[in-house]
Amino acid sequence: MAGPWPWAWLAFLAFPLGHCQIKVITPPELLSKFHGTRGRIAGSTATFGAPFYGDVVMGRLVYGHSKKNDVYCSQEDYDVPSPETFQTEGSSYRKVKLLNIIMVRRGKCSFTTKVKVAQDKGAHAVIIVDREDSSLTAESLANIIVADDGYGSSVYIPSVLISKEDGQQLISAAQSTEVVIELAWNLPTDHVVTMDMWMSSGSSQSMQFLKDFAPKRRTLNEVMIFNPHYAVFSMDTNDPAVYSGVCLENAGSKGEFCAEDPDGAGEVTGKEVLEEDVRQLCIHEATKVARSSMEVSRSGQAVEYAEKYWDYMEKYPLRCPVDGTGSQKFGEECSIAVMKDVGINADEIVLCSMTSKVEKLRQQLKDTAWSDQAIRVNGWRFKGIVTADLVVRAICSGFIHQPPECSKLVEKRDVFVPYVVPVSGGVSFGELLAWLLATVALGFVCMLMYKRYLKKEMRSNLREEVMLEVQAQMGEYAQLRGA
Repeated sequence: MAGPWPWAWLAFLAFPLGHCQIKVITPPELLSKFHGTRGRIAGSTATFGAPFYGDVVMGRLVYGHSKKNDVYCSQEDYDVPSPETFQTEGSSYRKVKLLNIIMVRRGKCSFTTKVKVAQDKGAHAVIIVDREDSSLTAESLANIIVADDGYGSSVYIPSVLISKEDGQQLISAAQSTEVVIELAWNLPTDHVVTMDMWMSSGSSQSMQFLKDFAPKRRTLNEVMIFNPHYAVFSMDTNDPAVYSGVCLENAGSKGEFCAEDPDGAGEVTGKEVLEEDVRQLCIHEATKVARSSMEVSRSGQAVEYAEKYWDYMEKYPLRCPVDGTGSQKFGEECSIAVMKDVGINADEIVLCSMTSKVEKLRQQLKDTAWSDQAIRVNGWRFKGIVTADLVVRAICSGFIHQPPECSKLVEKRDVFVPYVVPVSGGVSFGELLAWLLATVALGFVCMLMYKRYLKKEMRSNLREEVMLEVQAQMGEYAQLRGA
């Protein structure tokens, strides 16, 4: 894998991709150059940022020359004109507000850096044009991913990589006239949506996502299939120093089933993560119940919902964190306590874990993914920030007929405002009110106690002053008597 930024390079994929579809609206002469595709250009969406799932948006292409040969890696390298409105012809001219879509060229720095610079310049979306010396074609771009360099959390707008041939046509046109395009993220559709998710019980990000997603999953319980997968890998080694604490020792193989150690030198091991992974798989398997909605009947697919699994997934990350201690420590004891709290038969799950551990872990080895927090929607690889809100937007865009459940979950998004990542782990209004009342009550008690203290102190001071005055008077009497 070449290049100075391998972590933000192009990784080949094993699953179908949902592409961002770019459609040229105007000018006609540019549209004619894409006559074979009716003005459509396919691109590969970055794994960071927030695509406009469920929306078809219109924007004006903006392009500025790289002045310092920084290849769009710094604010000073290029200038872009401010956004304008677009006039469409009809019985009368009307003005439509357009997105500001900045085009940049690939090279010299990471994709994330380029998009962050453009975002700071006012871009609502970014199109990255492949390098002039690249061998990638529009067809081969369908099989790659534009990866994060580790700093994508600061990017809130979508970005798309397109081929150098398609990109050059857009750049040439944008330099001489106004170019308006549409952006759409199209997913395969069905009567019910299938979501596959890869995770690790030792990953705080995975567990936090599931906790946030649980209420939305309850709402979609009649129209969505959820398939959990867990990140398991093998190590070809017989050295205990290598696999100890990372792998689950299985007869005949010391490194067949392994998981990442979640806390390094801490007490929780990869082996304990695997055991919890299996428990969660058993809980999902044992508690799922078939649904029978109209959409299920239309699709002919079996839709099941594991209510107790989601109850468990909401509580376990809080009750049994990786850095927990005592009875609150990550592991079987804490897991059983949570199961009992949410009404799961713990004995049944422990037995399932003991008897089907190897079988389940081998299945996870077969169902590998590109990361330990990967998501597929109807077989399509989810792109963008992994938040419960954005994933639900993708899910709801995957229905042939969007169910009423989606109207409860998805609010209209202002595409001109950068996507704000919801704060995880916050408190509800009720919890906030309870804390506020408790604080007021505590303050009131403290004021009463302080008032009592002041009264007591004043009485004590007054008593001392009276006694001093009495002693002074007695002293005068004594002096008189001795005269």
